[in-house]
Amino acid sequence: MPGAHIAAVSEKKAAFPLPLPLFPARHDVLARLHPFPEPLLLAMPWDSGAWDSGAWDSGAWDSGAWDSDALSAANSKPKKPMKKPTWFPTVIGSQIVCLQNIKTKLPGYSATLTLVAGELTAALLDVDNSTYALDAYRGGIATFAKAAYARVDEALQGGPAGNIAWLPFTVPAGAPAAVPYGCLQRVFTYIANKVQTSPGYTEAIAFDLGLKVAPTPGMPPGTVPEFTLRLTTGDKLEVVWIKGQSEGVKLQFNLGAAGTQEDIDTRPNYTLNWLPAAGQSAVIQVRLAYLLKDGTTGAWSDWKSFTLTGA
Repeated sequence: MPGAHIAAVSEKKAAFPLPLPLFPARHDVLARLHPFPEPLLLAMPWDSGAWDSGAWDSGAWDSGAWDSDALSAANSKPKKPMKKPTWFPTVIGSQIVCLQNIKTKLPGYSATLTLVAGELTAALLDVDNSTYALDAYRGGIATFAKAAYARVDEALQGGPAGNIAWLPFTVPAGAPAAVPYGCLQRVFTYIANKVQTSPGYTEAIAFDLGLKVAPTPGMPPGTVPEFTLRLTTGDKLEVVWIKGQSEGVKLQFNLGAAGTQEDIDTRPNYTLNWLPAAGQSAVIQVRLAYLLKDGTTGAWSDWKSFTLTGA
């Protein structure tokens, strides 16, 4: 019977739902080509602002998930999440400084700690690769991501004259000699098994290497970020702020007719990737609040105004 056939088909569709598209597209761009009236297509991530939300620099990478190999669909072998040592900072900018300090000072304690020369050399090369990954390579990815998403938008919406030219990623210069995967984990293991267990290891050495940190007084209640506004490359707005004892800042932008925008930054300075339409000017407002170490947001600063002109 027709009704039974339709019911059977509906049950199969419920049991085997159609997969979502791998790369969702904007409904406002493709709806004209789609025969269905419902908004079946999702918003592009690069048009939502989420890709530039600062989450990649939020420190969440060291929550354990970064060591789960979740980005490798081909690798189904589970890995045990690695916990971050208590001496290793949460904010990535501070992690880079910590690794650089170990690289500079640990060789000076080689004799005192009776470190094996070959093992120390290998550990310092792991430190170099960890620093390069967190600093130069990660920074290159951030710069490339912004340009790549802009190129995707140009490819779909319209851009420079001529055919679409896809952007290649250029690996930043200065990469150290290659080592096996897991360089930061090996640094942690070496510090724990060879440095901190050495008979010559003292509290003074721990403080000097950054493996022990003296507690710092908390930020006084009501402290607001100090910041200035200026133009940077591409006539975009750069927010110049001072980190102090905070984990970072939360930024709020009032873009006038374009609405509002909010973001998080953990390493000064911050560039707003928004401009008015070409030839148009807009007065925008900006205010900041510190991100505190307990995860809360501090007091908001006063609003500051700045005029931007579209290129």
